[in-house]
Formats: sequence, C-alpha cells, structure tokens
Amino acid sequence: MAINLTLDTTLSRVRIAGTGLAAGTALFEKSLNTLSWTTVRGGEAVPIVAGAASLDDYEFSPGVVNHYRIDDGTDVWQSSITPVQAEVWMKSISRPFLNRPVTVVSHSDITREARNGVFPIIGRSAPVAITDVRMARQWEMTLKADSVSDADALELVLAGGDPLYIQVPPDGRDIPGGYVVVGTMTRRRFGHSSARRWFDLPMTVVAPPGPGVVGATMTWEALVAEFGNWSDVLSAFGSWAAVADYVADPDTVIVP
Repeated sequence: MAINLTLDTTLSRVRIAGTGLAAGTALFEKSLNTLSWTTVRGGEAVPIVAGAASLDDYEFSPGVVNHYRIDDGTDVWQSSITPVQAEVWMKSISRPFLNRPVTVVSHSDITREARNGVFPIIGRSAPVAITDVRMARQWEMTLKADSVSDADALELVLAGGDPLYIQVPPDGRDIPGGYVVVGTMTRRRFGHSSARRWFDLPMTVVAPPGPGVVGATMTWEALVAEFGNWSDVLSAFGSWAAVADYVADPDTVIVP
C-alpha cells in the first residue's frame, strides 16, 4: 500500500490517493498530532477500484503538518504534508468548484449575542436572572474584487446560500474564519468610474455541515450546461472517474 499526497492550489485541496489497497472500501482519516484522528469529509467508506482509492480534503489546516492515513480493513498506511497557503480562501463545502481566494479589506468587531433574561421580583431588590449560553460569533467582513468579472465570480460563491468555510492562513492578521453562513450581501462600487467592487458580508459562525455533505467538482446541471449531448461527454471523457474529476465552470451553477 502507498499514499500519495499533493496540494492542488487551483481549488485549495489536499489530494489523497492510495494504491495497493485490498478490495472493498477504505477509511480516510487525518490528524495534526497523530494521536487524535478524524474522518476526512466523505472518507468513511471510499470505494476501492482496482486497488486504488482517492479523496480530496478541502478543510486541511494550512501552515502545519497534516497527517493522513488510509485503512482498507487489512492494513493502515500513513503519510503527511504541510500545505502552504498565503491567502484567505472562501470555500463552498457542497460545490467546491466555486472555491476562490479572497482579499479581505477589513472586518468588524466580533459580537456574541446574549440569551439572558433579567426579571424584577416583587418585594426584592435584586432581580432573578435566567441565563443560557451565548449565541455564536458574528461579524461583518468586507472583501475587495479588483474587476467586475472577479466580483461576478465572488457573487456566484454567495448565490447558493450554502454554509461556507472561511479558511485563514497562519499569518491571517487575526481575520476570523471557520464555518459560516453569510447574511444579506451588499455589493458596492469603489467609485463611479472604477471597476473595483466591495462586498459587505455579515457572517455568523455555524456548526460544520454533517459528514454526509460531500462536495463534488462536477454536477449533473454543469454537465448538461457545458456539454450539449452525451456524444460530446463521451468524446471529452474516457471514464466516469474522469467525469467526476472534472472541475465545472462556476458560471454554470444553477441557483433557484
């Protein structure tokens, strides 16, 4: 068995490929300390075809050693990689072909709304408090797009309304990140004659989507939009694996 790890900087993902595996399915896991291991998204039961299995990890930790291992039920092999990333990335968990680096202009102070109630009681000076844990972090992040086309591409990432993953490099200047949902978007012009655009994005931290939410770089909608008929598909791809590995054009994303 062998594990090959590569960093794809186009979509910002660690590509994990195992060969020499026993027939069946494989478990893909990752760790930052080789003590505590978590399943890579979509890696609970990866089909093994002709002794090989592969998976992409978009939620790696940049700037530190990431350890990966593959368990095919008969043996476990391990390898490591240090993904280098200097930019902030906005990632779509369900549609990773929308992933793109972004330029953060600024971000507001972080707030955490209270869920407490204070009730005055007759005959008492001190009120009674009913308390609960605070709400998740919230802030507004301002992004810059240097051209109208870049702004349109960024708006496509936000159009689906899905939870996003804001991935910040180690030297991210205290830029907040994590799994977020973006509220009402504002797209502003930098000036009357400038092509530059600003995006004001209110963000709320949310729980990570469940492990069953696995992204794909190609969808049926994109396949239909980019290739007019099955003959064109068959001419362009030699196998279903090649179709699955194809990166769709973000302009073909269909939003209700």
